[in-house]
Amino acid sequence: MKKEATQIVRKLQDNGYIAYFAGGAVRDLLMRKEPNDIDIATSAKPDEVEKIFDKTYPIGKKFGTILVQSGGFQFEVTTFRKEGRYNDGRRPSSVSFTSAREDAMRRDFTINGVFYNPSTNSYVDYVGGRDDIKKRVIEFIGNPVERINEDRLRLIRAIRFKITLGFQYSARTFEVIRKHANRIREVPPERIRDELNKIVKSENRHLGLVELSESKLLKYVIPELEKMKGVPQPPEYHHEGDCFTHTYLALKTLPKEAPLNLCWAVLLHDIAKPVTIGRTDGRISFNDHATQSAFMAEKILQRLKFPAADIKQIAWLVHYHMSIGQIDEMRPSKRLSFLTNPGFNDLIELVEADSKGTYPINLELVNKIQNDKQKALRELSLKKKHVKRKDFVTGDDLIKLGMKPGNNFKVILEKVTDLQIDGKITDKQEGIDYVKKHYL
Repeated sequence: MKKEATQIVRKLQDNGYIAYFAGGAVRDLLMRKEPNDIDIATSAKPDEVEKIFDKTYPIGKKFGTILVQSGGFQFEVTTFRKEGRYNDGRRPSSVSFTSAREDAMRRDFTINGVFYNPSTNSYVDYVGGRDDIKKRVIEFIGNPVERINEDRLRLIRAIRFKITLGFQYSARTFEVIRKHANRIREVPPERIRDELNKIVKSENRHLGLVELSESKLLKYVIPELEKMKGVPQPPEYHHEGDCFTHTYLALKTLPKEAPLNLCWAVLLHDIAKPVTIGRTDGRISFNDHATQSAFMAEKILQRLKFPAADIKQIAWLVHYHMSIGQIDEMRPSKRLSFLTNPGFNDLIELVEADSKGTYPINLELVNKIQNDKQKALRELSLKKKHVKRKDFVTGDDLIKLGMKPGNNFKVILEKVTDLQIDGKITDKQEGIDYVKKHYL
């Protein structure tokens, strides 16, 4: 990718234009990291870029951006620009083409405002970004309030950069974020979702939860999480403290590369505890909190415009995180459905994180869950030999036997299905004979 991007820069330069790598790619190179993508800034106008390259797409031509395809990669090539007023707190009402210096000054943070010339292996830094990268400091370019007015999402982007890069804010940056935190409500939810995903997917996701709270953004983005602060837990099981602390510790135990939906399930698994807390004879309890947490998780994820499939999986994980120890008590058909759910392995990880986020850590429970998982999977492999694509006995079969439809149909069919899964009924006729013997 870097080689192809370099060829694009050189071609622009050969045609008499200034061209550099820009943005996060330059930051990554300075940190000796491999960039995920490379953006290019140039003095060439969009029409001129289109004339120079064969495969182009005008994805943001009115804002100066042309997508150039080269060597199987796609690169955003954007003309140096300065921006007009931001009427919606997201996009400028107009842009005008300008110099590299002015282009750097309109960017968000100094660490993202450095240019790199791959032809000469040199950097162009008008904003002090190289020093801030060395110091590992996040600082707005110019007036921080103006930068926030241009795009309110920068409030949460600062949190994301701190968490994913392991940097610190300058004192001014943190102060202005806290002062203007309420303005995050002006940002479309799907943009907030995308930034939250990057925080939640980071190995420092637990620190992200704290930073969102300390910056005052959490109470506007996911207020349900902020309300977990100060909610007590049964001291005989949870020495670690309140519900918020438990969630922090559970997130911290997750593997570095944990799937995104699992991370969200851990974040939201106890979200209903503040509204389900009760006390009986001085003992704290959370009645049906898993079911209520799943319901609340759905509402939060819908609010953030998550895809329906992700909402369904995350809510399923939250709903069943307290049920996994009851596998042995489930009916065979329900147990089979439970074990074959695509999210079952993630459910194991959620329960393990929940256990390890508790002080003292209940390693007995974690070990039992792992043993139960292996036992269940062995059982499942045996039972699959007896399970067909459809049940042997159906409601139509019961009607043909002269039975009248009613609530008893469900009981009978579930019983026959359970026997089918256990291998005690191996074909349709045996199922019919069982019904005749026990229910007619």
